[in-house]
Amino acid sequence: MKRLTGLIIELSLLGLMLHAPAAAGAAPFSERLHAKFHHDRCLACHQFNSARSQGLSYTTHRNRYLCESCHRPEQTGLPPGEWQAPIPRLDYSGLGPRETCELIKRNAGTGDLKRQLRDHLLDDLRIRWALESGMTPLGRFPTIEGGYAAWREDVLAWLEGGMRCD
Repeated sequence: MKRLTGLIIELSLLGLMLHAPAAAGAAPFSERLHAKFHHDRCLACHQFNSARSQGLSYTTHRNRYLCESCHRPEQTGLPPGEWQAPIPRLDYSGLGPRETCELIKRNAGTGDLKRQLRDHLLDDLRIRWALESGMTPLGRFPTIEGGYAAWREDVLAWLEGGMRCD
């Protein structure tokens, strides 16, 4: 009887393991986030200061310190002084899933990596603006599919799934 009970418990545990998503396989970057990071709206800012991608600061925007003359707080919803483009090393255009993921993790800042990424990707006012409004001096541009709600779901799944770069 003990042997049968032990076997039943083992089979139950195996069933739970088979049906529960594995943390390591829950949300690979390549499946849920890579395409979103490479959406035109994201790349517009991440390429801005990049000579490699000939970002806007190299084509139409000659002075990156006068951003708020066009991107005014009443238009963006951001507090004065908050509007800024990422530094050139954060240009991930043309990179594959693994390279994009690794660049993001490498440049997330110091301290708790998961916390840094969560704060930036989910709570940074500039990212919220890009995903929810995206209003520019030229008008509103299409957002990523599913908007902020889908973005949040995918980011959280990736973070909780171990931040895999495959």
